[in-house]
Amino acid sequence: MVLRAIKVEGLRELQKDLARAERKEVVKEIRTANKDAADIVKDEAKVIVPVVSGKLKKSIGSLAQRDKAQVKAGTAKGVQYAGVVHFGWPKRGRPPQTFIYDAMDKRSDEVRAAYEKNVDKALKRMNKY
Repeated sequence: MVLRAIKVEGLRELQKDLARAERKEVVKEIRTANKDAADIVKDEAKVIVPVVSGKLKKSIGSLAQRDKAQVKAGTAKGVQYAGVVHFGWPKRGRPPQTFIYDAMDKRSDEVRAAYEKNVDKALKRMNKY
């Protein structure tokens, strides 16, 4: 579930144009834009995550595809409690510690700048063809 996101206006249209052009290099640039943006949030989340054993901090990672980027925390084995830490558990008296959302809020200007830089680079590459 994504509750906070940056909306890139015109991204869907750009992706359609890229698909029609079948420019692998340009699609790679867009994936790089997604990865760079996710890495900015991941790096900040690792700084502000609450640390007890360090396992949760080590589990924070980023994923990027052509059409999306994600920052994840937790693993199926060993760090199943990431959601409880992040979203809290009111019935058990555990308040949310929304370290991923907070990281996004804190670094949103940098994420936006990374997207702008990489999308501009992709558009310049596309115009070369």
